[in-house]
Amino acid sequence: MTEQWTSALSFSSFSVPLRPDGTPAATDPRRSIEDIAMRWQSHSSHGATAGWASDAALRKVAAPPPYGALVNRVVEIHGIAGSIGEQLTLAWAAEQDAQRFQSPQIERSADHLETTLAAQRMAVRALCEMSTHFLLGAVHSLANLVLRVLLCDAEAAAVINAEKQNRSAKGFEPASSRKWAWPTFSPTTELWSRVLPTAAQASGLRSHEILVTRLLSLQQDPRFVALDARRGMDYHRHRPQSLEHRSPSSGIVSTDTATGTSTMRMPSACTDSRSDEQAVHRICTEALTCVGEVLHDMEPLIAEALSACHLEWRPGTVRS
Repeated sequence: MTEQWTSALSFSSFSVPLRPDGTPAATDPRRSIEDIAMRWQSHSSHGATAGWASDAALRKVAAPPPYGALVNRVVEIHGIAGSIGEQLTLAWAAEQDAQRFQSPQIERSADHLETTLAAQRMAVRALCEMSTHFLLGAVHSLANLVLRVLLCDAEAAAVINAEKQNRSAKGFEPASSRKWAWPTFSPTTELWSRVLPTAAQASGLRSHEILVTRLLSLQQDPRFVALDARRGMDYHRHRPQSLEHRSPSSGIVSTDTATGTSTMRMPSACTDSRSDEQAVHRICTEALTCVGEVLHDMEPLIAEALSACHLEWRPGTVRS
């Protein structure tokens, strides 16, 4: 018996097919995510102002000089916040396109429906993976932002920099391009689960403890854990192909260890269940919501933690 199926597919653009009225539309605009992303982007425009205000505040309380490193740290923190906002904006945009590709109202040629639907599945999955890529970047940057807020306190910084695995970071100086100065955030990394809570406690500042606690709640959030697990499969292992194929991950030979006999089979073309674009989209949207929530919660916590160190977060804004 001869089988026929689409074994390879390429398309030159992710441009969304139009609906009959000429407009691509998303079912759920997720405006709250967009609003948070835009607000975080805008934080970077306040970095220099926050630096000047922080310098003045440190002089007012007669903090021991020099102030330069702390002022530069404040500017860096605002810059990281802006980049987080841009990453979330890109993640949101990719997810919006994933919705548009799935709209039942877009035009699909009846003559090439099977190929069109295959392309749609591949594109939706790719767009969701693109979204999660930027989400992971935003979370990684957020964790490093929190780390740098703690480094503004001398006692907390002493704990962080005393760790053997952090010595290659050379004090995490502002604007560092050292690889080790930007540790990866994941559900299992000890820096975040052990060192940061210890550093926050050493600071004696309740604001620092609350900030780290909120970060750790993200680390254990099932929505983030699912996102991190999917990243592990898609980027570090065998990313399942979207099209039908005859190369199952389990292979085609099985061996009975008791008898020593082997059996070879010829499977029919099929798709890997792990390539389901709907499942990937669900992980994506849940992670978008999760990251949006933590960024919403973090703004006032960052403000209070910096204030406890006589430093400014976006001068002129009202703290909740």
